Amino acid sequence: MSLCTDILNTSEFNGKLDTYRNNHKEEIKCLNDFLDNIETNKKYYRIGIQKNKRYKKENTKDTNTIKNINSLINKITDINYNTIKPQIIQLINKDYIIPYIIETLIEKSMLHHIYIPLYVGILKDVQSNDKLKLIIKYCDKHFNKLFNKELLNIENNMNNDNFYEKLCAENKNIDNIIGLSILITYLEKEKIILGYIEKVLDPFINTLDNANDTDVFKMLTSFYNISQLYYDKIPLKYMQTLQKIKNNTSSSKIKFKVMDILGE
Repeated sequence: MSLCTDILNTSEFNGKLDTYRNNHKEEIKCLNDFLDNIETNKKYYRIGIQKNKRYKKENTKDTNTIKNINSLINKITDINYNTIKPQIIQLINKDYIIPYIIETLIEKSMLHHIYIPLYVGILKDVQSNDKLKLIIKYCDKHFNKLFNKELLNIENNMNNDNFYEKLCAENKNIDNIIGLSILITYLEKEKIILGYIEKVLDPFINTLDNANDTDVFKMLTSFYNISQLYYDKIPLKYMQTLQKIKNNTSSSKIKFKVMDILGE
């Protein structure tokens, strides 16, 4: 055992460490938040690629593992799910790979809504004591990006000079809100996380007030699927908002979609 390990295991060191942690909780929290918000380099295994064709870069075992997992995730469908999922789980054999894979699955859920049940199925079978903490961390990250007004204003100001880019950003934001809401619904249904669904559905429903008819219909369609999947009875606060939309809209499509949701 090394000298450093001996020191780290002493009661004197651990006592002083506990005292430091207790006296610097806010600073430690700020540091952890900063480190947690550093973007993961999803292409790190491509760093250092040589243009000289005579030179072949030596890939590490971990690099190959991550590339193989990504390839399998990209191939997964309803048809091959039961074959590919065990292969993915078997490849996740290192603790430090797990955060990358969880983040990847959550980000893909934001983009590819129809595959969310499959991604959640993989997440359910990932074995890690930190799984819940990591899932909530990455869901919180996207939640803040989508619903934090200060962050949204910064992004909108960046696109103010280009109407097309601003429109694309708004459409992407709506799609991401829908993706996160569906993801949380499936995570709750599978009891992977608990008590998060209202946190995301409250602002989801509130977004309907400021959305155009196209986005409202798109979001209502998603909410219909969510309600069918998760609720035996839709909460009263959501029903009241939906009734208000039905009474005030001039769109027959929206009115009929609300009626579908309310079972009228």
